[in-house]
Amino acid sequence: MNGFFVFADYSIGTIIDTTGPVRDSFTGLWSGSDENGTNITGVYSDSLMTNGGALTLNKHLSMTGKEAVSPVLQTQKIIGYSAGDTGSHLISDESIYASTNILSNQSKGTLCFGNPYEVSQQSFKGQSASFSIVNAKELQLSSTARHIDGNLDYSLNIGNSGVNSTDKYTEGTIITTFTGQSLTNTGEIKLYDRTLISGLIRTFNRLYQGSEDLNIMGSSSGEGFVHDKTIVEKYYTKNETDTSMVSSGTAVYYQDIMTNGGNNDEIRSTSGSESISSERMVTYTSDGDRSIQASEHAVATYLKGSEENSKDLSCVFAGSQSTNTTQSPYKEASAQTGFAGVSSAQISSSTLIRDPENSDALNLEYRADIMIPVGFNSTLMKEMKDPDNDGRFEDLNGNGHLDMHDLVLLFHNFRWIGESNLSLRIDFNKNGRADYADIVTIFHSMNQTQYQ
Repeated sequence: MNGFFVFADYSIGTIIDTTGPVRDSFTGLWSGSDENGTNITGVYSDSLMTNGGALTLNKHLSMTGKEAVSPVLQTQKIIGYSAGDTGSHLISDESIYASTNILSNQSKGTLCFGNPYEVSQQSFKGQSASFSIVNAKELQLSSTARHIDGNLDYSLNIGNSGVNSTDKYTEGTIITTFTGQSLTNTGEIKLYDRTLISGLIRTFNRLYQGSEDLNIMGSSSGEGFVHDKTIVEKYYTKNETDTSMVSSGTAVYYQDIMTNGGNNDEIRSTSGSESISSERMVTYTSDGDRSIQASEHAVATYLKGSEENSKDLSCVFAGSQSTNTTQSPYKEASAQTGFAGVSSAQISSSTLIRDPENSDALNLEYRADIMIPVGFNSTLMKEMKDPDNDGRFEDLNGNGHLDMHDLVLLFHNFRWIGESNLSLRIDFNKNGRADYADIVTIFHSMNQTQYQ
């Protein structure tokens, strides 16, 4: 085991290479403020614990510009772990939260002669990123974080090189959570993303970028339980001093995926700023009686204020404000898709809610391509056998011979098998296609000795 500590502005490095139980943790806080009304706070923490196995850990944390209002925080971490045949496991987590609050009074020294919409400007930006690894037996992980001037970049990559195995799997549970919030006098945008995967995980990647835009990108591939959710919300008000008009609106995007097992491959990207956009591709196949449910929603609303003016007698020099909204037009656009309880699915979708502040018209674009093979059963495909090597699957349950159970399986799965590239493998009457006459043919064949 080796460790080193180097102090610049603020720097800590740790290297561990050992076999056996390990426990390592760190927590750090930072804050800053200035006379212009800027306040920054943040907290970073991580921990790791094993009860055996082989571990390599290389991590580094630094903070530069400690005298500045917004210092630069950077972290890097690489973890390699293998329990081998010890029955051990690893638990690890990492989290970072940072917020920036700015409050300034632009009409300082005035009584009421300033513009009523510019008395003060206030903004808030809060962001967080975290992961938890639970009961991992094999793990290869790398993460990086960087926070400066209220902007957070965070990346997480997990993939197991498969010590003593040709398969690349991380066995365990992964939980990630990302949040972003940007609040100003005229509006707010929020992002929430949470993923839980438990089982055999081939790859898992997340990239969060929080600056003027809030972006989350990710991909994952594995077998097991999945619960994946993303929400992006935007609320705004627009004050037009020339026409004394007040308008407001909302834009919301939501996606959700849940499985109780099976094979799941997912690639997605979501962005929230003036506009909200999302791209999603999912491929899922069941393992036995497992299934998937998924949904996606997009909603945009717009409320335009009245052009009638009402003078504010208490401050007549400040301009006028609209107070009558009884005749304000309301517009709404929405789109959604969803399904549940299917054993196989391919999803490709894109969503775009354009910036509603630039136009009175709503602009929501949503496209989805969802393919669900009827009755697809991946377990059945693994069990199918051709006992007499004639190019046809007489033994559907894989017990080595043709029986009534094979006939029942063929009847229940006939549609998707007949529409797949396996159709000729069930053409028992040899007429060049799959049809229900094949079921009759195989029924008569059950009593023939060549299939017993």
